[in-house]
Amino acid sequence: KKNSNFGMEESQISIICQDKVPALKDGSAGLAMKESWTIETKPHGHGDVHHLLLKSGLVDKWLVEGKRHVVFIQDTNALVVNGVLPTLGVSVDRGFHMNSICIPRLAGEAAGAITKLAHKSDPNKSLVINVEYNQLDPLLLGQGDRKGDVADPSSGFSPFPGNANNL
Repeated sequence: KKNSNFGMEESQISIICQDKVPALKDGSAGLAMKESWTIETKPHGHGDVHHLLLKSGLVDKWLVEGKRHVVFIQDTNALVVNGVLPTLGVSVDRGFHMNSICIPRLAGEAAGAITKLAHKSDPNKSLVINVEYNQLDPLLLGQGDRKGDVADPSSGFSPFPGNANNL
């Protein structure tokens, strides 16, 4: 409001607040600790955002209004907005139901990574999915070459691109 909604109408803006929850440190759901008696917390995640949108009635409102595309932008990745229109165009052109913008990521960087989790016996159950940074290295250390999240020698970046949290 301070900046006249940057030219947008009041009806074009929706704000839904997300709570924080305890962070998990590994695949066994151990709690991540900040200090001896302080549990690390983080935003609940993308799934919670979708639930909040549905619960708030925004999804029904958007359907009635004829909206066909939604872009989720996390406030910590403001520069990724430059890639939103090209990504939306590719998504529409190729008929994607969902797409995610990725960025180069250093090995061990505290950013979720887009990975392919290959099912051992049924390729149809494989997933391309975000794995949170605090779970990626333990997952990789227990699978495949067991090296963990290490940099590609030719690029210097992790082979697992960073999830820019823009869907």
